[in-house]
Amino acid sequence: MGTSQRYRALTRDLMWDPKTVNTKKIYPLVEAEGIRLKDPSKWEDPFRMTFNQYVKIQSEKDQLHHAVRTAFEANYGHTRVIDGRWFEGVKAFAVAVQPAEYAAHRLMAYIGRNIPIEAIRFATFNQAIDELRHAQIEIKHYADMSKYYDGLHAYAQTNENLWFNTVPKSFFDDALTAGPFESLIAISFSFEYVFTNILFLPFASSAAAVGDEHFVSVGKSVQSDESRHMALGMSALRMLLEEDDRNVPLIQSWIDKWYWRAYRIFSVISTLVDYYPRVRPISWKKAFEIYVEEQVINGLFKDLARYGIRPPRNFEDSVKEKEHYSHATMRILEHYKHANYFRGFRLQPDDYEWLSNEYPSTFDRYYAPFFRRMDDHVMAVASPGLPAVCAVCQIPVEFPDPDHPERPWTQYAEHNGKTHMFCSPGCKQIFVEEPHKYVQWWWPAESYLNGEFGNSLEDMFKYFGFAPEEANEYYSSRDYHRWLKYRQQLGLDKQYGSIVTD
Repeated sequence: MGTSQRYRALTRDLMWDPKTVNTKKIYPLVEAEGIRLKDPSKWEDPFRMTFNQYVKIQSEKDQLHHAVRTAFEANYGHTRVIDGRWFEGVKAFAVAVQPAEYAAHRLMAYIGRNIPIEAIRFATFNQAIDELRHAQIEIKHYADMSKYYDGLHAYAQTNENLWFNTVPKSFFDDALTAGPFESLIAISFSFEYVFTNILFLPFASSAAAVGDEHFVSVGKSVQSDESRHMALGMSALRMLLEEDDRNVPLIQSWIDKWYWRAYRIFSVISTLVDYYPRVRPISWKKAFEIYVEEQVINGLFKDLARYGIRPPRNFEDSVKEKEHYSHATMRILEHYKHANYFRGFRLQPDDYEWLSNEYPSTFDRYYAPFFRRMDDHVMAVASPGLPAVCAVCQIPVEFPDPDHPERPWTQYAEHNGKTHMFCSPGCKQIFVEEPHKYVQWWWPAESYLNGEFGNSLEDMFKYFGFAPEEANEYYSSRDYHRWLKYRQQLGLDKQYGSIVTD
């Protein structure tokens, strides 16, 4: 039996025609979305991978990754990074991305359950297992870090309760409450195809530049699966467009919405590229130009034009925002560093020099003065309280208008007599089109005042799963001094041991 025949034999005839139950009752969501299908059975998973092949490949990747992880841990690899503040960024990645991996596995299972197309069901089954594997190898990294550093000792509780994690939660809850075809476009196309390269490639490059070989291995192992996920997203999109011309307006509306939803969820990644690494191989701006503007918008969407698909509605806003995105997001993180399990930090002279060179038209003029306020006191820029957040993406409403950076971009909309706030026009448009999905958005400050977090600040930190001394600023923290001590014990050099502090 040839490869193609063997693939079909092992991945087909997995469904059956029910005799006593109407098929529409088994798959009620298919017609509800309005997608028209003629002959979806001709669609094929672009990778045509059988389950035994999948298990063999993943097993080999896991063996290689865990060999690197074991060597990193045995040789105290955490002490060999060029500046320990890198791990504050890894902590941010931990609570932002790992729960998203777990939520993505649920989302792929949901899609496979509700779309009665064998090839899609088999591909989403494999991807659901991928996402669990990603979550597991990422947690292994954090488990080693938590032996030496603050912030992750109550990881499950912090993931569940911390306000910061409502950003990825809101994205995946939004997708899980959409129909299965919309969810497929949300995760497989908008999240995976458009943005996954900018998620893992620049951050993994930064890990290599600072010497975190464990995270480099995590990035390589995950990204090798992401290329398969991207192919699934592209293939599924083409299938839906080619099935019926009447699907085009619906697909366009989903692309418009989920491009902006996915773009906003990646805001913290921009700081992990531009700020947390002491040595940066690439800026967020350049990564966005390469992976989104050139590869996706100027490449893919030109090809999709023949179906009548245009670039996402708010794409131009994201292009204008690339000069501001990482700085505005880091400014938000510094505002609330006293209420997060990862720390901000005082910028060092080489940080100012690099940021000024990479962002010559914006950093010195609009953002450097803010960060220099920490020269006199590291908590000078902290906001007294919890933030007001966007009703759609759940990020604090503190982004500047890229056309007028001295003005806030905050938007407002009225619904049923209540005023809702948004971080940008993109999120406001999403709300206006589906207000019923977002009217119960969660506001951390309101929950605090209502006593959801307890009756005191001490109760709030207990609810979040960390202590006040695990927050605030890195170079004045106990973690910085621990990292120096670990290095001293091992006789390592102190290239970045001399830091400007109070």
